[in-house]
Amino acid sequence: MTSYKITINDMNGLTSRSSAELVEEANHHKCHITLKIENGEECDLKSIMNVFALSPISKGEVITIECDGEDEVEAQKGFEKLCNEYRF
Repeated sequence: MTSYKITINDMNGLTSRSSAELVEEANHHKCHITLKIENGEECDLKSIMNVFALSPISKGEVITIECDGEDEVEAQKGFEKLCNEYRF
């Protein structure tokens, strides 16, 4: 299992657009990918509806993306690349 942490810097928190970017990246990989937020809630990151069902994620919060499965290392690298290209 690998994990990657992202600090939300957008003044609007985790927006629908940034959520969609994360879900799109997750769906490029075969492994199971979970999004965890600071209050303990978590969801399958491959479903935009699951992400929307989480409590609002505000500026300054840290989210953790956990990847578990055959291509987990590639998935983590994909999220690192996404975060370098896209401001969260």
